Amino acid sequence: AIESAKNDHAMVVQSMLDNKAAHLAKIRALFDEFGTEHGVLTIGVFEDKINSPAVREYFEALGLDVWDAWSFFKLLDEDSDGSVEIEEFFLGCLRFRGAARSMDVGKLIQDQKWLIK
Repeated sequence: AIESAKNDHAMVVQSMLDNKAAHLAKIRALFDEFGTEHGVLTIGVFEDKINSPAVREYFEALGLDVWDAWSFFKLLDEDSDGSVEIEEFFLGCLRFRGAARSMDVGKLIQDQKWLIK
């Protein structure tokens, strides 16, 4: 029984890794779909491409609902330099896919309390 449980856990971990690899491949394809210059995405390019059906399908496949291009771009642009590099894009898409988790909501509440003080 213990050996079976170990095997089940190993299978779950492997499935998670495979799932993450698939998501990373989709994110890379999405970034390439934008036709970035020098591996950097600008707000202008992002706004131009966001409404294309192919880009919308990629975002939906990733579990991302991007209804406000400018706001989403600002979330991805962590260093606020007006452009998003591939690493920022990867990390942002992975972080923002799916529904908000309780930890995300907790962080927002904490940040809001800090701003009010």
